Amino acid sequence: MFVIVSKYIFDYRVPGVFIILGYVVIYTIVSALLSTSENDSETTYPTSGPIGKFGQKGLIFTFGLTGLLSFLNPFQLVQIFKQAIGNFKLKTERLDIDKNYQNKVQYSLPFDGCWFVYNGGVEESNSHSWNVLTQRYAYDFVVVNEKFERHDEKGTKLKDYYCYNKDIKSCASGIVVKVVDGIRDAPLVGYGIVDFLSRNFIGNHVIIKHADAEYGLYAHLVKKSITVRVGDQVQTGQFIGKCGHSGHSSEPHLHFHLQDRENFFFAMGLPVRFSKVKVNRIIEESHHISCGDFVENSKNEILE
Repeated sequence: MFVIVSKYIFDYRVPGVFIILGYVVIYTIVSALLSTSENDSETTYPTSGPIGKFGQKGLIFTFGLTGLLSFLNPFQLVQIFKQAIGNFKLKTERLDIDKNYQNKVQYSLPFDGCWFVYNGGVEESNSHSWNVLTQRYAYDFVVVNEKFERHDEKGTKLKDYYCYNKDIKSCASGIVVKVVDGIRDAPLVGYGIVDFLSRNFIGNHVIIKHADAEYGLYAHLVKKSITVRVGDQVQTGQFIGKCGHSGHSSEPHLHFHLQDRENFFFAMGLPVRFSKVKVNRIIEESHHISCGDFVENSKNEILE
């Protein structure tokens, strides 16, 4: 509409680069809103930090509004542009993946102890980001108490959060194909403010090739906590880094998903069945977990 108005009323032709950037901005906002509307009705647990008094909608508003400042960051602008282009290509190439996809290897959960699935699932109604295809089957994991609270005190310090600095481990054996480290934890926590000055919106992360066309992405790790390097062969359950708050992170958590190729921006997300996993205290041999589940690896079970 802006292009039409500028051309026929003001006789001004909008440069192509601004048309592209406008598309990216609109795409990002719409994708976030669509993803939010899919999951908001399912959210019954409290929102963390001082922003919590405004509920999930308050968090989403603040996160989305401050996220617009990311377009002023040249590093993130390039990443957002890549994601938009990649998502467009995926929509024309790879919409045949559904929850019936069969994993090529067995996957355990990427941590010890009981964690809570804060976000994610294999249905459109509980998807992490259904319309962002790379992250369609992604999960956000946190640690909660009996009241579903994720932190002590006010939740304005990283150390307040139960999952912060906990060990993150490889879900399966594989070869490390990418490592990004050196990204600070977001300077503000508990207020829903995006770290729009970060050099990478994924934060510190590791990508491991677990099988042909199955790559695990472990994101938002603590700066300098990553112990693996590109080319390393890792084993199931091997420590790879610490749970953190780097990149676009609403609070300390682990973001994990499978994708069909190494490049995050052009990869299709894949459903993952976790094997020998305890879901809400019931042991499952193979299971698609969903937001609202309490999950942990079955005691003394090591997948090979």
